[in-house]
Amino acid sequence: MSGSVPGASCEFDTAFVAACAMREITQTSGASSRPLAVLFDELLAPGTNQLVWKGKGPGLGKEMRRAFSGLFGRFFARAYLERYHRFAWFSPIDGNPTAISRRMRVVRLPGKGSELPDWVCGGPKRLAVAEAKGTSQPGTGTGGGKPGPIKTAEGQIHGVVIEKLLGSGNKKRWTALSTKGWAVMSRWGAELPPRDAFLFALDPETRGQPPSNQDRDEMIQDVARSHVGHLLAGMGYGELASTLLVGQVSDAGRPQEGASLDLDGEAETTYLGVPVGPSGILPVSIRTARRLEQDMPGAIKFLGIDTEVIKGMLTGHLAQPRVHRSSGDIQIGADSSVYAPIKRVTPRAVSI
Repeated sequence: MSGSVPGASCEFDTAFVAACAMREITQTSGASSRPLAVLFDELLAPGTNQLVWKGKGPGLGKEMRRAFSGLFGRFFARAYLERYHRFAWFSPIDGNPTAISRRMRVVRLPGKGSELPDWVCGGPKRLAVAEAKGTSQPGTGTGGGKPGPIKTAEGQIHGVVIEKLLGSGNKKRWTALSTKGWAVMSRWGAELPPRDAFLFALDPETRGQPPSNQDRDEMIQDVARSHVGHLLAGMGYGELASTLLVGQVSDAGRPQEGASLDLDGEAETTYLGVPVGPSGILPVSIRTARRLEQDMPGAIKFLGIDTEVIKGMLTGHLAQPRVHRSSGDIQIGADSSVYAPIKRVTPRAVSI
């Protein structure tokens, strides 16, 4: 494994992982969520600071355990890549080809029948194709060599290329540009039978010619715009999302709502967002959600993104990651999104 690595062990704040999970769910399934920080705490074995399931782990039977492991594996891979490798933006790969922008796409190589990877990731001077794997198998990763799920993920990464539209006029051609790949596998520990948690990461290269710094930076910006576009689409702001994504987002849309955050140093920032509850995004205003929270303490959260970031993208300004901030139950991501209890935000007028 090359590049910066966390060492023999890596640490995760479950609230941080929950915020990563919330962004992932919103981008890919319209925020059908349970507040995941609570869910993590319910599933973890008491009396340990390790990622160890209670009992045999969640779910009865092999298929359910596999499903839980796959889902949480995706969340932890995203948290790992954001925390330890400074990726701020994640654009989901869905179909062949997947258009990240009008000048950038992900394409499966001819003869490669494997499933597609999960994301194209962007961060400061870095771009990657990434695949997450979660496993519940007790023997995975305990021996020498690459674990089976990592071999599968490596094949998925090698089975695609990132292409950029290069040239001018009628000589524009889709050209494969090489980039790093990340295959990240996590296996949680369990009480019964006792086993430790385990994380394995591999960083193969994809095919293609080396990109110029300009091409790399342009593709990172495209990933950032796609990331924010998918977040907006998941929150129900389809009209705004359509300006950042390739293709029209079809939904009825919801009225724009802003909020400020009750946190030192953040009060001037306005976030466009939505309240989320145990069953997903709530079809109520932020003000109404704050009242509802009084009868269901801790159950309603706020998910939003800095309005200045959205406005900047709409006017062609370069996206810049911010420093991640964690303050108890408030999480502000490198993408300038916030995930916080609804009682910690105050409604504020917004228009984009």
